[in-house]
Amino acid sequence: MISRHVYQPNKGGQTYVPLEERGRTIGKATPRLAKMLSWKYAQLQGSRVEEDLAQNHGLKVSKKLIQSVNERVGKILIDKEKKWKYENPCSDREIKTIGISRDGTTIPIKGERYKETMAGTISLYDDQGQRKHTIYIGCSPEEGKETFSGVLSQEIERIKVSFPLAKYVGIADGEKGNWTFLNAYTTVQIIDFYHATSYLGEYAKVAYENQKEREEWLAESCSKLKNKEKGASELLTEMEAYAQAHLIEQKDHPVRRAVTYFTNHRHKMNYDKYQQQHLPIGSGVVEAACKTLVKQRFSKSGCRWTRPTVDYILLARGLILTKGRWKQFWNKIDRYGF
Repeated sequence: MISRHVYQPNKGGQTYVPLEERGRTIGKATPRLAKMLSWKYAQLQGSRVEEDLAQNHGLKVSKKLIQSVNERVGKILIDKEKKWKYENPCSDREIKTIGISRDGTTIPIKGERYKETMAGTISLYDDQGQRKHTIYIGCSPEEGKETFSGVLSQEIERIKVSFPLAKYVGIADGEKGNWTFLNAYTTVQIIDFYHATSYLGEYAKVAYENQKEREEWLAESCSKLKNKEKGASELLTEMEAYAQAHLIEQKDHPVRRAVTYFTNHRHKMNYDKYQQQHLPIGSGVVEAACKTLVKQRFSKSGCRWTRPTVDYILLARGLILTKGRWKQFWNKIDRYGF
């Protein structure tokens, strides 16, 4: 424990702790300990961090202290989010395509049951379509998703400064809000190939009772969608004809849903052309982010979260998952303070 003098104006307001500024302590921890605690708490439950420190580091640290240091680091992360920039490990000449994706997944919030938490990714690809680097962004549940959209927009604008000549591609499922955002930042828009094939699968279950015929049609249709010019249009024509022949009008019917999906997004399904240009056709990166950035930490058995704590941990996890950023953040703490 470190004894500290704490100052506050007589009218209240923000406290001032000289030791935190001059000695660089973060709450009751040195920067080195704070770095360790916040990294571990971003990965593990507090009780597991407490156990790990005792078993592997010979440190007796209470769960309460671990959580308080995480909160302090989280507030620093929020404060510096718009101020500090991070170096990317790729050169402008190496990167030809920037893929931008966003998606949501649910986590348990105290007193509110499950709410949608957003994840975003900005992926850098070379001229052969190989992914070289990914930036991970996440925000706690929020009506309208304005904070998340603002943070993602900021990262995109910074990337555009570093890679002004790259082709900017939006990849997502059919959720309207995703495209309202992505259309503003990308010149090419691509519906995730695997979401498109899921609609073909639902259609096939209705159109083909025989399992072998259904599987053959689905395999052939997925190949057509992926590799044939105007494959999406041909499949749409086929599904529309089936719907009309069988008088299917209900909007929630699998056949009608497939027809509607392909009608609305056919212009984003030119997969043969995208592949020729070495562009990504799947949103697997952001779907994986929903698991690695969000689910792995926030959906553990018995966990319930407050929104601020979610933001603190998501910011830390985003830096940890984005190659090089966690180290850069703490280097800036060492150099500039907080």
